[in-house]
Amino acid sequence: MSRRWIHWLALFWTAWLSSGAVDAAVLRNLYDERLTVEEQSAQSLRRGAGEALERVLIKVSGQRQVRGNPQIDQALSNAEPLLTQYRYLNKDNADGEAELQLELSFSPRQVNALLQSAGYPVWSNNRPSVLVWLVEDTINGREFVSGDSPGALYDELLKQADRRGVALQFPLMDITDAANLDVDDVWQMQLAAVRAASARYDAPYILVGRASEFSSGRWVASWTLVQRDDETRLDSDGATAEDMLTPIIDSLADTQARSFGVVAGGDSESTLVYIDDIRDFHAYAGLVTYLENLAVVEHANPVWVSDNALVIELLLKGNMEMVERFLALDGQLKNLATRPALQAEAAALPIRNYYRWQDK
Repeated sequence: MSRRWIHWLALFWTAWLSSGAVDAAVLRNLYDERLTVEEQSAQSLRRGAGEALERVLIKVSGQRQVRGNPQIDQALSNAEPLLTQYRYLNKDNADGEAELQLELSFSPRQVNALLQSAGYPVWSNNRPSVLVWLVEDTINGREFVSGDSPGALYDELLKQADRRGVALQFPLMDITDAANLDVDDVWQMQLAAVRAASARYDAPYILVGRASEFSSGRWVASWTLVQRDDETRLDSDGATAEDMLTPIIDSLADTQARSFGVVAGGDSESTLVYIDDIRDFHAYAGLVTYLENLAVVEHANPVWVSDNALVIELLLKGNMEMVERFLALDGQLKNLATRPALQAEAAALPIRNYYRWQDK
């Protein structure tokens, strides 16, 4: 090991131990909730904490419901010890009426430990984004639903996504998008055109939908969920937009949670991986903190280093198949097309995968 690497390692562990791991979260409010309450009292706080904790447990576990487990039920009946902070606010609702709201934040460590001890998975806050191409048939014609022209359907979609902790992304609707895709392409489910227009966003999931509201107020919609080469078609309807969107978001969250939720005490393994293009301390520190922020990685321990590469032992809560799912979310570790020529010491190690670090 070179003197330079020894120096970098010492610097890194000193900085890491003093500051903690870098927060690489996609969603930053998984452990927070806001409720409307009638009064500011001990009883109101107790009831509100239980309701908010249930919502948080659903988002963090990726499960549709968590009640029925004795440990969970006990925690819901006395949720205040898991709180890190709370406050009451006076806010106006959508109708301009004043209401009392209770904001609560829960300890991520305690929430995760509760879920793990109860046998539920923990779905980390580094979640795959879902690019949404949705067209609504309105009285003014068919229009894209996006942040550029927010309306009731857009607001309800965000609400439902927040309920399950789904990370939605909407197209920019700029000149490039207008040239690549129009409302008729989405309405007719022209998926080849949608895939081409979505390439610039590099989202691991694409949700394509068309929705109509009848004169009776009832909603009906058709959807296609695109993930790489897979295309899943879904239909939904309901008396309200909420009824129509709920099963779609539930299905999407269920699909993602099955791939990215980690159950404590499940299958686990230890493996060695080779990573190159580590040119300085900044790259090294970014790599190790990146790996240890993956929900499936317990620890990332360097076992061999050279001037611009290293071999890391990954202690996993799952297996390498799960690791590959997480790595595919952002592309910061790319599989090497060919195995590199290694020094004798590294070549003797049972290395499983070979990557290049793409620092961002």
